[in-house]
Amino acid sequence: MIMIGLGSTLLKEPPTHAANGKTAITYGTRDFTLGEMLGIKEAYLLFVIFFTACMSGLYLIGVVKDIGVEMAGMDKQMAANAIFNTVGRIVLGAMSDKVDRLRVVSGTLLVTALAVTVMAFLLLSPVLFFICVSAIAFCFGGNITVFPVIVGDFFGLKHHSKNYGVIYQGFGIGALSGSFIAARLGGFHATFIAIAVLSALSLLIALWIKPPKHVRTQPEMPATVAHVRG
Repeated sequence: MIMIGLGSTLLKEPPTHAANGKTAITYGTRDFTLGEMLGIKEAYLLFVIFFTACMSGLYLIGVVKDIGVEMAGMDKQMAANAIFNTVGRIVLGAMSDKVDRLRVVSGTLLVTALAVTVMAFLLLSPVLFFICVSAIAFCFGGNITVFPVIVGDFFGLKHHSKNYGVIYQGFGIGALSGSFIAARLGGFHATFIAIAVLSALSLLIALWIKPPKHVRTQPEMPATVAHVRG
């Protein structure tokens, strides 16, 4: 509480204009309200991507010790050391400032799909297990960092808190879904296959999706008609 209180005193609203005097821009064409965002498909597609990214990382982090002991013969202390999501937040966060953010997410989904496929179908050695778990955790941490900005790019910043608050539900639902899928399908192996399929699907969505264009809430009158009515 003390650290949060002190840190909040250092925060300031960012400038509305860039250093060169020009208005700062994002990929989005306008500021969408929550209702407008929920009325277009892009919101649901981003939710699917975020849900997939969170489910894979959170499920693995939650059971990494058990996976390491059961599938790779590793002791619990060594398995627990395979959590690299902090590194992913720093590296991929910085990368997203230089590379298209959706391409960054596409890369993490591809790596996640490959890693869980290896864990599902290959005999895991301690080294291979460490590499796969580290890769998934790295990608999970990076996605958590990049996604808030992607939502801002798509739907603007004016209503960002509400809009991202809805998309962020993919985090909570993803945290629960991994365990439910494992219980339903019968263990690690089947869950890894399900995560690989969802990651491949989300990868295709990430490669295809584009920021929404301006949406008119009502038809505009032709200039001649507006002039006559005036």
